[in-house]
Amino acid sequence: MKDETFKPKTFSEYQDLLLAMMYFIDDMCRRSGIKYTVIDGTLLGAVRDKNIIPWDGDIDIAMTHKELEKLKVAFDEYDGRYFLSYFPNHFYKKKKHYGLIHARVVDKKASNPLLCIDVFTIDFLGNDYEQALETVEEYKRLESKSVSSVSFHLPPVKKEKPFRENFRNVLLGAFYPVFWTVSKILTPGYVKKFTKFTKEKLLFDEDSKYYTIEPYLGRFGVEENDILADGYIDLPFSTFKVMAVANYETYLIKTYGDYMRLPPPEKRVPYPSEKELLDCDVALDDELENLLAIVKGEKND
Repeated sequence: MKDETFKPKTFSEYQDLLLAMMYFIDDMCRRSGIKYTVIDGTLLGAVRDKNIIPWDGDIDIAMTHKELEKLKVAFDEYDGRYFLSYFPNHFYKKKKHYGLIHARVVDKKASNPLLCIDVFTIDFLGNDYEQALETVEEYKRLESKSVSSVSFHLPPVKKEKPFRENFRNVLLGAFYPVFWTVSKILTPGYVKKFTKFTKEKLLFDEDSKYYTIEPYLGRFGVEENDILADGYIDLPFSTFKVMAVANYETYLIKTYGDYMRLPPPEKRVPYPSEKELLDCDVALDDELENLLAIVKGEKND
């Protein structure tokens, strides 16, 4: 029987889909002995709201490279609607997602790639501060090449977008075969270069003096390593619990300052926009219906 198609009509319905995915990831990690931490706005929501922030349109988690390897194995043993898209295996079926350095959990039965969970890596940089700074700069340079060399993405033309943006996307579409060919040529070299970089520069021991989390985002550079100092704890999140580093306050202060203070009303809006996020058709199957029932409190896990 063909799955029923569901299209979220409200932002709350969209967030339920995110929560369902988060519950799935948390359950997979606990069953597989994988440690992770919610970060950024997701961590802030768990601490301040005990839920996803009412205007938040995404979910972010992070884990060490060692734990990410375990997650890859767990997904290899799983056969369901969700897919771990990570560098360099960012393809599944006929769909293509960004081949960024971090990983991403996507829904194979959803039309909008924005419906995902970003999985960042906690990178240990050793004990030499100057070397750590150089590593972060190299990290940023590698990421800047990843979009073109690994996964050129063809943006859609939509009537609600500004003319200038649509015109640029039309030009990209016209030259797409060229970009695709260049991407195919550059990808093997990029894969080799980044794999070597990861092994040589990002796999220091967890007791390293310095660390970073995906520095190319621009918020987090070289920091003194205290993120795993007190291990992990559980935090309430909607109808279930998520993992977080026990030393979460230090992280939130570094990221947001006075993190318990609400932003002004004009900043309490989703990014990307609510309109972009709700442009999503999702196939309802037994797996998703079960997850939605749990996160809505209609069923015990």
